Amino acid sequence: MIRWIQAQKWQASSSVAVFCFLFLGGIDLIIQGPLVLSLTIALSLAVLMAANFPVVSVAALVVALALQLVFAFAAGFSAAAAILAVALLAAFAPRLWRLSGLAASMAVGALVAWQYAFSTELGEAKFGLAIQTEEGRLSGLAIALSLVVFSNALAWIGGRLLITRVKYVGTDLDQLVSEEQRAKLALEVAEQNERFEIARDINELIIQKISAVISQAEGGLYAAKTDPSSAIRSLERIGKSSRGAHTELRRLYDMLNKTHEVTAAPPGLAELDALVVLYRELGYNASLRNEGSPFAVNEGAQLAIYRLIFDALENVKEHCLVGTDVTIDFSWVADGMQVLVKDNGIEVSNRSIAALTGEDQEYNLEEDHNSLVRPISGPGITAMRERAALYGGSVEATRVPGVGFTISAIFPALRTNASDAV
Repeated sequence: MIRWIQAQKWQASSSVAVFCFLFLGGIDLIIQGPLVLSLTIALSLAVLMAANFPVVSVAALVVALALQLVFAFAAGFSAAAAILAVALLAAFAPRLWRLSGLAASMAVGALVAWQYAFSTELGEAKFGLAIQTEEGRLSGLAIALSLVVFSNALAWIGGRLLITRVKYVGTDLDQLVSEEQRAKLALEVAEQNERFEIARDINELIIQKISAVISQAEGGLYAAKTDPSSAIRSLERIGKSSRGAHTELRRLYDMLNKTHEVTAAPPGLAELDALVVLYRELGYNASLRNEGSPFAVNEGAQLAIYRLIFDALENVKEHCLVGTDVTIDFSWVADGMQVLVKDNGIEVSNRSIAALTGEDQEYNLEEDHNSLVRPISGPGITAMRERAALYGGSVEATRVPGVGFTISAIFPALRTNASDAV
């Protein structure tokens, strides 16, 4: 509710206030008569203004105190509105006003408790309790005051805890989104490290070429000394420029080869369990299974396989409804491995449409024909195939009519191409 009120502000506060007035006030109206509606209006106003104008909310609680003092209303269901106003003030109001609201609400409750203990006739039952003796009035007052203090303190502390959790911890969905972003960043960092590795290799090649240019320029300069001409000046300029370029490239090479590097470890096969849990929390029936005996592969291959599965799951999240079954099946053999990512997104979508329209959505011959002759393509599938090809693998995407999609990645010689031995 805290997040709802933060996002909607007046719409959310108005909805809660209207509920308090109509439902809680309606019950009190039946029990105590129309005069009690004045108290209900004050308490509903306190709820309405708590998140946006806490000063008005506290003032409304003070008005409720005055009404209670004048008319001596019996304890009713509208008291829940006062407790709710205290929780909202604790969550959204500055420190002064949330403490003032707590004090005002407790004062209203204490006044009700006092009137209950000393204005009730002996033997008269209220809420199933009756005071039988004069000494029992003090006991009734103590019990009522305890309930007032406990309920108000619980509402105040609950409001503070909820707003603290929303601000600094986040909801379960916030944490899941954060975990998904962390996984994406880990992939980007790992790919960036690979780019740095490639840049080092290319840079070394450029240095070798520039070194050859310098040697040729110096040789030409030596040969031209026997016949001074403008060629000498040209060769001198070539040598000077080449040496400058060589120096700058060497500086760049040294910078890229510094020991400082990003410390985030690239995600691998061990992180797939956490990824599956993430998608379960998002509402998908995800599962991970292994058949055969897994063998060790290097970090690069683990990253490629993880990214392949990550992209397949992202595709499920983008195109399939919540509640879709997603299975990740690994099959390990002596030298290779196959991974299948399967979903039943089409089946779930058809069931959803059938529930809304009352008409069964069955697959037909056209879907069979499309699944056989129309290949699934796109930049995502192309990227998967390129990553798999680095380790001698292949990727196929197929559509199962009336059921969903399957991504199949086969690495027939993974043990050889991605050995974990250094």
